[in-house]
Order: sequence, then structure tokens, then C-alpha cells
Amino acid sequence: MEEPPKPPKFGLLKFPFPLREQVIRNMEFMDVFHFSTLSKRSKNMVRSAKYQTYRINFDFDDDDSSMDHVEVDFNEGREDFKISLSDSEDPSKRNPYRLDGLELANLIDEPSDDYRKKMSSHILFIHHSKWTSVRFGRNFEHVNDLYLWDVTKQFDSVILSGDDKLHITPKYLQSILNSTKAKKYTLDFKIEDINFEYQEPLDCEQLIVVGTIQWLDTDNFLKRNPNLKLLQGKHLPGEKINDLLKQWINGEAVDLKELVLLKGRGYPADVIFDGILTMETKLTEDQVKRISLCWNKDGKTVDIQRKIDGKLATVHINQSGCFVSMCNEKRLYKLQH
Repeated sequence: MEEPPKPPKFGLLKFPFPLREQVIRNMEFMDVFHFSTLSKRSKNMVRSAKYQTYRINFDFDDDDSSMDHVEVDFNEGREDFKISLSDSEDPSKRNPYRLDGLELANLIDEPSDDYRKKMSSHILFIHHSKWTSVRFGRNFEHVNDLYLWDVTKQFDSVILSGDDKLHITPKYLQSILNSTKAKKYTLDFKIEDINFEYQEPLDCEQLIVVGTIQWLDTDNFLKRNPNLKLLQGKHLPGEKINDLLKQWINGEAVDLKELVLLKGRGYPADVIFDGILTMETKLTEDQVKRISLCWNKDGKTVDIQRKIDGKLATVHINQSGCFVSMCNEKRLYKLQH
């Protein structure tokens, strides 16, 4: 009796490389994932094809580690896939509304003492993401023991924020900031020691502090962070803003584009501009409105100038705070056309 003919194999591994790339790039996410677990060759093939995602975000829940997960998004503003990274191997304690990371990790033929580490490493390896981020919504007793640190400590964005107000110690804040490297930090918490000042370099492009920023030591801050483009925060004393402006005037952080420093009742002009030469702004009222977060007609708007190259910054202060825009030629051109 003759055996029935076997179904033909797809033979993707035998395709020319450019064709393989196109096939893989047009696969659905789960198809790509399963294909990448077939062998080391298929895994490397997916990586070589540069399968694109918009964002990969690791999320450590506010108070329940069973809700920890990684998001893989393919479009800005939309969550496409959430994979559970619960610390429990009990299925009843893992989120049933997310892809089960433990089951998916079992398909990955690699040794690991922690399935979450294996899963995280695999996701980061096979995807080329435009933006990789991590959010810490709760305190970790020993943050340096976090499994993700064995995979990567470098992200595009690090977020330290919980749904409720997060109360953290200076030691915990230092452990997060000192052990990660990111283009952007978004921080929303209450510090337990009001006298603490963070003095280490961040080497980031954006520092956005939703709560008070008084824990930040601003002495030589721009020199410690030469790549900074945006600084945003609340309740920074006017004397420290004055010092930041002088740092920029004297040539620090030449790529700085914007300072957004909020404070109820605003800042007095004589404090902000103490010892600083100001001049009438070259921008129109409409242009100032477009670059200032909270423009007010009763506010004060002036230009200041950097010594090393003559570049201008427009400073607008009002009852909401102090807003500084470094007006490079490209931005000025856009404002004027």
C-alpha cells in the first residue's frame, strides 16, 4: 500500500535572503515569534530581517507583580500585544487577559533560571524597535537583583511612576538612575528625604519631572549633562533657574532646546534675571505663544544670549512659571514662515 504524499514544505530557509526578509517582515507578530523559536538559524534570520516594531515597553505594576508584562506595539498610541511576566508559575495567578509569557518561554530552546529573563531577552533580540522603555510602578527591595538587568539596562525611556503617588527613598532613586541609561527619564514620585540632592550625571536628552524637582542638585548641572535637550519640573527655586540660565550663557549644554519650570504664582523677574543681560525679544507675540507652554499676556518676555556663539534664548515668565526656548536658526525659520 502506497503511503499518502507528504504535504510540501514551505522552504523559507531556502529562499534568497532578500525574499526571506520580505516574507518575515510581513508576518504577523505571533507567526514571527513561533518561527523564531524553531532553531537558532530561524531566530537569527528574524533578527537579520529587522522585523520592525514601534515600541517595546516593560511594565512593573504598581503593587502586584502578577500584573507585570511586556508590551509590543506596532503603531504609536496603540497597545497591540501584552505578554505576562508574572513572577508566579501558578496559572491561576497570572493575568488571563494577556498572552502567557511562561507558555511562550517554554518554546524558546535556551537555558535560563528565570523564564521572564529568557522571554525578555528573546523579545529584544528578534525585534528592531524604534522605542524601548521600562516603567517602575513600585519599589523594589533589591532593584539590582531585577531579572531585566541581566538582559539590558539601556532604554530609550525610563519611567518611575505609579498610579498613586509613589514614595521612594533617595537610595532607591539612586539605584534606578545610576543603573540605567536612557535618552528620556520621566519621574513622578515623592522623595522621603526632602534634603536629598541628586548629584550624579544622567547623560540623558530629556528629563521630565512631574512632581517637585527640588531633589535635583543644579550646581554645574548642564556641564554634567551636556547632551540635555529638555528639562521640565516644578518648584525649582528661582535662584537655581538663574544659575541654569547662566550655565547656558557660559556655553554649557549647547544642544539644550527647552526649559519648562513650573511654579504656582510664578517667579519674580529680578531673581530670574539677576546678573543676566537681557534684551528685547526678536520674536513676535504670536511666535512666543507657539513656543511657550503657558503663555500669558501679562508675563514678561526677553531674549538672552550665549557668549560662545551669540545664539539666543527666549525667556517667558508669568504666574505659571518660567519657560525658556533656545531659538536656533532652524526653529526661528519655522516660526517665521
